[in-house]
Amino acid sequence: MKKADLIYADGEHCADMLYATGFRAPDAFIYFKTSSETGMVMSALEHDRAVKEAKPGINIYSNKEFCDRQDAKAVDLVSGLAEKKKIKVFRVPGEFPLKLADELRSRGFTVTPEKQRFFPEREFKNSQEVDNITAALRITENGMRRAHRILETAELNQTGQLVWNAKILTSELLRAEINIELIRGGAMPDATIVACGTQGADPHNTGTGPLESGKPIIIDIFPKVTATGYWGDLTRTFVKGTAPDQVKRAYEAVYAARESAKPLIKAGAVPVEIHNAAKSILDKHGFETGRKNNCNYGFFHGLGHGVGLEIHEAPRLSPASKTPLRGGEVVTVEPGVYYQEWGGIRLEDMVYVEENGCRCLTEIENILEVK
Repeated sequence: MKKADLIYADGEHCADMLYATGFRAPDAFIYFKTSSETGMVMSALEHDRAVKEAKPGINIYSNKEFCDRQDAKAVDLVSGLAEKKKIKVFRVPGEFPLKLADELRSRGFTVTPEKQRFFPEREFKNSQEVDNITAALRITENGMRRAHRILETAELNQTGQLVWNAKILTSELLRAEINIELIRGGAMPDATIVACGTQGADPHNTGTGPLESGKPIIIDIFPKVTATGYWGDLTRTFVKGTAPDQVKRAYEAVYAARESAKPLIKAGAVPVEIHNAAKSILDKHGFETGRKNNCNYGFFHGLGHGVGLEIHEAPRLSPASKTPLRGGEVVTVEPGVYYQEWGGIRLEDMVYVEENGCRCLTEIENILEVK
């Protein structure tokens, strides 16, 4: 029986589709690959653009070549494709639409979801992909610099709240200014984090309300570049004014953990061992991990994750990751500590894994106190 790989998704949101075709479209279309051919099946709206923009070597077909009915549905197009190409078995990604899979099975086709990653090679970036990620990171750094400049120019009112342009500087306002900078650079923001004080004790709290002096402000920026689909990722923690001693000590510990982890990242290194080494640095500085009053504290997330066409992808630098790095991965290095009593500290860089070490892609400086 003739077999084919099959994806039915849009190129705007499906990283596998974008990786396979290089074509960004807001509506779902068909990608298939047999032992002898790779092809896309496109609507009239997108056909001509796909011919110009899709990756070389892909045959571009129009919908009507496989079903010329105006009301043709995805199952009709795939069935027509299968009939003409003599395909009986489809291998599909785990995220393949369930309804379409059931409809194809009802017509006699075998549909087999892939249990692992559909394109495992996505984990390993070529030079062009590294350039795309680096470009995304530069835009991200510009967003962080915008945040830093605003904090520099902000003043304090009598209650210690920050004031900027005669307005109370809130998480929402600073996030908007960061996001505008990202959009100017050609990237789309996604849940930018500006979390002040105790809000920072929850790593993914995006932050709300007035920003205050003397309290840590975690800023985590991770936009996707519109033109390429690749992501940047960067976290810094600032304090407007003078940081309390405990916050300074936590900052120094997190910085030491991150910098100590980087030399360990190389081909052949085991992620769990790198994670544990970073955690041991935090423990030695007195920032242990545990659970109290139904809340986690300390360093309770993974050290890092892969970045590419998805913001979180393989590999993971975490306690569960025992497969050695092979080289070619782009990963974040982002230790943090979090305490309900005062907030958190997180510092995140991105690195490219090489044979004998890693190359840091992040250029922006590390600053705690903003005067």
